[in-house]
Amino acid sequence: MACSCTDGLCKDLHTWGLAVRRRINLFRGDSSRSWLGRQEYWDAAYASGRYHENYEWNQSCDVVWPFLAKMLGKDCSSRVLHVGCGNSRLSRMIYDAGFANVTNVDYSPVVIDMMRQKEPDLTWLRADCSKAGALGNDVYDFCVDKGAIDSLFEAGSESMEQLGRAMIAEVHRVLRPGGQYLVISNGGVGNEALSEKFASVQCESIEGYSCDLYYKLIVIVICTK
Repeated sequence: MACSCTDGLCKDLHTWGLAVRRRINLFRGDSSRSWLGRQEYWDAAYASGRYHENYEWNQSCDVVWPFLAKMLGKDCSSRVLHVGCGNSRLSRMIYDAGFANVTNVDYSPVVIDMMRQKEPDLTWLRADCSKAGALGNDVYDFCVDKGAIDSLFEAGSESMEQLGRAMIAEVHRVLRPGGQYLVISNGGVGNEALSEKFASVQCESIEGYSCDLYYKLIVIVICTK
């Protein structure tokens, strides 16, 4: 069921998600999964082939595509930003759906180089979206995020959460007024920060795998500037 964060569901999901993750961390004996937010981890993982030719976080592309297609609509001239793209199939799916103006961004130069070789007809950009101005001066109609801010908010430290908030601010900056940011998230971990920045935040829950590969609640969040 779709809902507005103003009526409490998104905030409840955020609180519930944090509580579950704290219990998991206590059970495992660790208080942080800081590797999730470290570029060097992702560089090494992609270089070693750990995530193969493509890898999907937070549900398959086929399952989340209807939500994305609904947001994108039928205007194929729209400018689309795909942040934290990794080696997901989603980049190719957006392009093949007719949205040629899609820019795929990741802060790992390793995966960006790999994807440039694999999909040379797509646009790839190496940038750290938590840095102010990293996305340049282009203006976008839509942004897609499949686990990107999750990797920062789930890292388990205040410094990584601040980077997550900074990334949200940078995405917000490059969206046009009325532009939308679709976040496919593990339990809506960044919803509180999203609701502080965007005029409207709507969410809907589905099932899927989270960043720690536990089968749990995945939240589709649509934010409007």
